[in-house]
Amino acid sequence: MANIGFGGPPRARPTGGPNWLWIALGMVQLLAAAPMLGLMVGGGVVTGIMGLAGGGTPGEVLLLAALLALGPVLGLAVPLLMLLVPAVRRVNRHALFALHCCGLLSGTAIGYFGWIAPAMA
Repeated sequence: MANIGFGGPPRARPTGGPNWLWIALGMVQLLAAAPMLGLMVGGGVVTGIMGLAGGGTPGEVLLLAALLALGPVLGLAVPLLMLLVPAVRRVNRHALFALHCCGLLSGTAIGYFGWIAPAMA
């Protein structure tokens, strides 16, 4: 008969199954970043078209696009740099998904609240 009580030996958690807490945390962060990313992309396209139509040079428009993309790109680059550490690579892949989503959310929020929101005010 198997020992089902609390006094039994510790059992290892089965590996390979999804960790739904990390997946849910990552999805919530992606859902929080999506409206800001949509506004940044839409605003960047409109600003680029209006800048070119107003006589701006393509170099100025590309510089603006690079500044708008800098926040999310840096937000994704920091977790990717962390993957160079061997201890981080041994972590559960679902936790790494949440870490990348956190980087995207923080980078997008910095870009949104640093560039977009003050320009709309």
